[in-house]
Amino acid sequence: MKLFALVSLFAAVYSPVAALWPQPRGLQTGSTTLKLGRNFRIAVSGSTPSDLHDAVQRTQQFLSKDQLGRLVVGRGSSDAESFSSAKSLSRLSISLEKGAAAHPIATEAQKAPEDRDEAYTLTVPADGSAATLTANSTLGLLRGLTTFSQLWYEYGGTTYALDTPLTIQDSPAY
Repeated sequence: MKLFALVSLFAAVYSPVAALWPQPRGLQTGSTTLKLGRNFRIAVSGSTPSDLHDAVQRTQQFLSKDQLGRLVVGRGSSDAESFSSAKSLSRLSISLEKGAAAHPIATEAQKAPEDRDEAYTLTVPADGSAATLTANSTLGLLRGLTTFSQLWYEYGGTTYALDTPLTIQDSPAY
């Protein structure tokens, strides 16, 4: 048990993306740092139920205000060199897959677990081009927004992500 705890701690400290909770089913990462642009925005394609709009606003506010530092000695000071010349991400584009209905998140969440589709795909490029989040339901988009918000750290007034480019494909384990 102690060995598992030590290995888990090592993974969380040395692989920031591995600190995502819950761990996604599919994760591909790179080794490049990416900054969150000062004018970063989340753009939603198509009609938006009000609770999805609220989730987007909460995510944007969280990213701009919460200033979460890495849980490492120096709180991210060792990352400063890597993000000083990093590209900036200015946009996350979110959309439902073609043919998916835009039901309120609350409606999707009330379905029986076997009837819910919470799967999503999140792609964050390292070159500053738009990140994308796609899902078959608004509940999947909410799950993806939550994961996206966990990727970012703040140090010295800069919000940044490590290990880009990255692609996450996730769905519930049940």
